Amino acid sequence: MTFLAQMASFPVGSALVQSLILYTLYGIGLALYRIWFSPLSKFPGPKLAAATLWYEFYFDVIKRGRFAWEIKRLHEVYGPIVRINPFEIHIADPDFYDEIYTGNKRKRNLFEWSADQFAIPESMLSTVSHDLHRRRRAPIAPFFTQHSIRRFDPVIRSKLDILCSRLEEYMHSGQPVNMDSAYAALTTDIITEYCFGVSYGYLEQEGFNPEWLPTMLSASESSLLHKQIPWITTLIRSIPNAVALKLKPEIVNLFQFQAGVYATIKKIRAGELEPSPDNEHPTIFHSLFASDLPASDLTPGRLMGEGQTVVAAGTLTTAHYLKTTTYYILANPEVLRKLKAELEVAMPKVSTLPALRDLEDLPYLSAVVNEGFRTSHGVIARLTRVAPDEDLHFYQYVITAGTPVGMSSWLNHLDPTVFHDPDKFIPERWLEPDADRLKKYLVNFAKGTRMCLGKDLAKTEIVYTLALLFRKYEMELFKTDQSDVDIAHDFFNPSARLDSKGVRVIIKKSIV
Repeated sequence: MTFLAQMASFPVGSALVQSLILYTLYGIGLALYRIWFSPLSKFPGPKLAAATLWYEFYFDVIKRGRFAWEIKRLHEVYGPIVRINPFEIHIADPDFYDEIYTGNKRKRNLFEWSADQFAIPESMLSTVSHDLHRRRRAPIAPFFTQHSIRRFDPVIRSKLDILCSRLEEYMHSGQPVNMDSAYAALTTDIITEYCFGVSYGYLEQEGFNPEWLPTMLSASESSLLHKQIPWITTLIRSIPNAVALKLKPEIVNLFQFQAGVYATIKKIRAGELEPSPDNEHPTIFHSLFASDLPASDLTPGRLMGEGQTVVAAGTLTTAHYLKTTTYYILANPEVLRKLKAELEVAMPKVSTLPALRDLEDLPYLSAVVNEGFRTSHGVIARLTRVAPDEDLHFYQYVITAGTPVGMSSWLNHLDPTVFHDPDKFIPERWLEPDADRLKKYLVNFAKGTRMCLGKDLAKTEIVYTLALLFRKYEMELFKTDQSDVDIAHDFFNPSARLDSKGVRVIIKKSIV
């Protein structure tokens, strides 16, 4: 009698045993199909990754956001195109980027398995369909035009004034400033006023509310587990917070963040929260409620989802950019010298911040800004797209319609065939005769129909902040090295090593 027959003959629990046998056989059969007979079996990659999503689970959930580095290693082993899980292809070739992230004439859906990794299915961020995404994006896009941002300009400047007043306090006390917290407070106060008409006020809190950024990154990390096992999120919602915090604190942080965003939106809808008198910019949610949008576009899930997306996107990547670029400027004396020399001429009066267009015309500041985009990368996560009605061609490979395929900004930005000495911060590369050629490969805001909606707002904040702080202050790094800015975890948003104390600086002098 065979082993399987013996197991099936057990009188106690025989149904359970048979179910386990069938499930095991199904799993083995499925793995064999995925490895040898799937349409993706022609693509190179490890057999284990082809067989099961547990491969990605191990690197992202167990090792906490490390699958991106495994993908990089796979490209080093297998070449520029790799199968990274049973359903998905990843490409590392900067010249192919525009094929995947393209304009409206060519449809690009999201990969349904990973689309709702932040548990906000009605948001733009999670919308699978190309056409539905366009419809959901349309009423929000006008708030992020350059014209809208120019109207918001006085508010951005007022937040920078608050930041400077706080930095003066640190200068007089001699205490180091945690720039991670300071920049997160700045970007949060700007984006919340932009959305809701009233900021969260983190710039004025003790230490710039140092718990805020870790909470946001923790909430971002929760997306890795939710993508793999979405029902766990539902389960954790059903148990008391005190218990859930011990089991999976990052998911509870996500819930608390979502609840805070939705509570603010409810106040706006009820007329209990009006924009501050200084804000002449039409805020997103006040305008949405005053519009003629159908009720289907103003559901609680849709509103909370868009609020969460805009606040998180407007906070994390811009703050990460600012702290990373601040580090590299201060760590490179020649870069610091050139930048300050240019700003001294452009800003003879330190108290007068020039118009944005004048600052954008400064060649060395623009070079620093672009090199900051390259070295901070934007969202580090691979952005998976599906071409629903066309095959894509990558050298000898045909990627059939409906196949999820993605690329990663950081692999583009660190490609030595495009950027010489890619691991070094070299603003001068953007001043060379062929610098315009490089701009094609700068994809920190992504490209195509789903590119970052807030890119012009982020650019405005970045140019103003770097110009003002490096013209006004003499700063030096305090117990900070490159490991405090190097990305060590892909939580969709980039994260430095988890034991980092952040980029800390001493404000030595304020120039009047």
